[in-house]
Amino acid sequence: MTIFAKYDPQLEALISLLDEPDPGAFSKIRNQIFAYGTSAVPVLESAWEHTFDHMLQQRIEEIIHNIQYDQLFLDLTQWTHYGNDDLLEGYLLFTKYQYQSIDIEALRLQIHVICRDIWLELNDNLTALEKVKVLNHIIFDLHKFQLPLRQTTEPRYLFLNNLLDSHTGYAISIGILYTLLAQRLDLPVKGIVLPGERYIMAWYDQAGIRQGKPERAMFYINPEKRGGVFTRNEIIALFRKLKISPDESYFKPFSSVRIVDKLFELLLYLRTAVGDESHNSEIEHLRSALS
Repeated sequence: MTIFAKYDPQLEALISLLDEPDPGAFSKIRNQIFAYGTSAVPVLESAWEHTFDHMLQQRIEEIIHNIQYDQLFLDLTQWTHYGNDDLLEGYLLFTKYQYQSIDIEALRLQIHVICRDIWLELNDNLTALEKVKVLNHIIFDLHKFQLPLRQTTEPRYLFLNNLLDSHTGYAISIGILYTLLAQRLDLPVKGIVLPGERYIMAWYDQAGIRQGKPERAMFYINPEKRGGVFTRNEIIALFRKLKISPDESYFKPFSSVRIVDKLFELLLYLRTAVGDESHNSEIEHLRSALS
């Protein structure tokens, strides 16, 4: 097998031996390639492109997946402990699990464009409700983000790249996008996951926060209703209708880490719903990085 790129000669030599038939010898070769970490991925991808051996391609795919998976676990661990509760970074890492080769900078640019559109319409004289109207106009009218047209359990609607490309996603996906856009503009918005996996946003009293008062939600925002605003009493009424006893813990905002963990939990559920449980243990392992 020939590699048509200039890379580390020792790594090239190891990759050229991946067609080794002996399982023990192959295992040693694979482990030595693993030691190179993500720097081995471009070389492996080049090797994959220049072979027509199906077995060899499968071996290369498995090695690339495992290298990137191990790196994602490390990145999630790092973000959990040192990520400053940055929701965009966590959403990008979640998306990388499914789409390991996504262009992260391209996604950041798309987020920047939407943020800029919102920022241009905001000013300090607007009330909280007027600022929500600006957010809703930019997100739902100008950029036309929407729920899937039919009820579905397709996992793709969870991921940020698909949401930004198709402007279609689950309520939690759109809600997380709404939350991270608001937070990047220093607006007092936090995400909450109600019983039944209903993602909503709370808008907090910014003046009270500045005065050192306890956090108080002024109102709540529903991504399922194109950013419609509702009150705590309306949420309590919904709980009673669903025969759920209201609990103060339901109204507490989720940290970015908890939100990303919820995404992985929903991914498990959706994959199981479509009959794919092949990666459940992988996903559960990644969730352990968030604790």
